[in-house]
Amino acid sequence: MKRDISFLVFLLISTVGFTQENPVTLEYCYEQIADYPLANKTAIQKKIINLNRQIAQSGWYPDIQLSASTSYQSDVTSVPFAAPGTSPPTFSKDHYNISVDINQTIFEGGRIGSLKNLKTKTGKAEIAAIEGELLQIRSQVEQVYFGILYMQKKKESVELLIQDMKEQLSSVDSRVRNGVLLPGNALVLRAEILKAGQQLPQISHDIESGYDVLGELIGEKVSSAEELVLPDLKDFEPDQKNEIIRPEFEAFNARIESLESQIKITEADRFPTLAVFGKAAYGRPGLNAFDDDLQEYWLIGMKAQWNFKSWSNAGKKAEVIALQQKNVKADEEAFNRQLNATLKQAEQQIEMLREQIEHDEEILALRSDIVKEKENLLNQGIITSTEYITELNAEHQAQLDLEQHRIQLVQANIDYLTKKGISWN
Repeated sequence: MKRDISFLVFLLISTVGFTQENPVTLEYCYEQIADYPLANKTAIQKKIINLNRQIAQSGWYPDIQLSASTSYQSDVTSVPFAAPGTSPPTFSKDHYNISVDINQTIFEGGRIGSLKNLKTKTGKAEIAAIEGELLQIRSQVEQVYFGILYMQKKKESVELLIQDMKEQLSSVDSRVRNGVLLPGNALVLRAEILKAGQQLPQISHDIESGYDVLGELIGEKVSSAEELVLPDLKDFEPDQKNEIIRPEFEAFNARIESLESQIKITEADRFPTLAVFGKAAYGRPGLNAFDDDLQEYWLIGMKAQWNFKSWSNAGKKAEVIALQQKNVKADEEAFNRQLNATLKQAEQQIEMLREQIEHDEEILALRSDIVKEKENLLNQGIITSTEYITELNAEHQAQLDLEQHRIQLVQANIDYLTKKGISWN
């Protein structure tokens, strides 16, 4: 009867866990990752993208330049002749000029639009890379979270083992006093109780360390008094047909598209750049070289620029970028193959754990029957405490194996979805 009550208590603890008003869930930990320092980089990168696009768009804005200058020169042009009755014009050695120059691009071969796309795609690749790092942090959170859950189950198992041995020790002590059992049986139980108790400090230390690491990952202190909730497998159904939405694929795609924009920029180098310009100025000398007074003047015009070296190298540059695109596609294919292999292993792990749990339940039922039998034999003085302890330890190990595999099954399912980039909840 005591054994049945003990296991009922143990199963109740396993199902309900610690009494806590505000238990910590895995979903809550995911939410806290949103405030991880890396997550802030995503918002910063979006601002960078927007600013870079504005900078690129400014290529269509008129270029306005205000300039002013003054100078004094050692000599000026002199006119050696003059009409009869007139004196030759003279020129001042001090010059002054203030002007406004305006240049407006009217054709650039599509370079500006391609540059805007390049800045956008490059920024998206950076964001996807950040999201990939956050996914790795999420995986670390899962490992620590489930590691704590397992150590807590192990602690409960050891405490229950000690409790069972203490209850049996009480019965053995009574029989030793009545001369039914030898004193050595009680000594063996006491020794085993002390031996089991030696495990608790290390287990408690591991649990505390796990909570500290979890707190660092989610950015807030988590007390070991707070319960961690084991997610229910019924709350989600991992589907092998679900599409993979890993951020790495977004990064690969953005890199390929950014290289495509670079090709278009290179192709734009084949075309000339056309612009209109204008200048309004006030100074000395002006456009009339023979007027030595300060004067206003202006001019307008159109200009074309064509860099023949860029034109001749455009084809080679485009070829280089096309080869870089092939490298990115090769990296993507390698990553995809590795990910698929990892997912296959995860699927096999899930199936293996399901089978192990079925076997664990059968083994535990058999071990429980054996312990009940050994307990009766010990009370009758037919076997020693050593034989009883051996079977009791085996039963508790079977119970711990079952709890461990149940936790691992939940973790494996969630890890499978994480590897696909899908939120488990």
